[in-house]
Amino acid sequence: MQTVPETTAPRKPQAFYATLHGLAGVITRPADAVLFLEAESGAVVTLTAADVPHLVVLGEVPASMAQYVEDMARGGYAAVACRRLQEVA
Repeated sequence: MQTVPETTAPRKPQAFYATLHGLAGVITRPADAVLFLEAESGAVVTLTAADVPHLVVLGEVPASMAQYVEDMARGGYAAVACRRLQEVA
């Protein structure tokens, strides 16, 4: 008899940038509830079904931070934009 190695499914991102009622923050699900963490005041809101129409999910935090670090390593946003190939169609 052989032992079969355990495989784990890749984890989905656990944090997303979002806006709720026009306030910028991050949504995350550390347990059973989905939480919205507002950036400026530090408020934490437990999201309900009534909040969903007012929620706009913008993107994954890990992917955004990776792109930010890459851009800064190349001289910042302006330097990256000015170095792009400008082709005429």
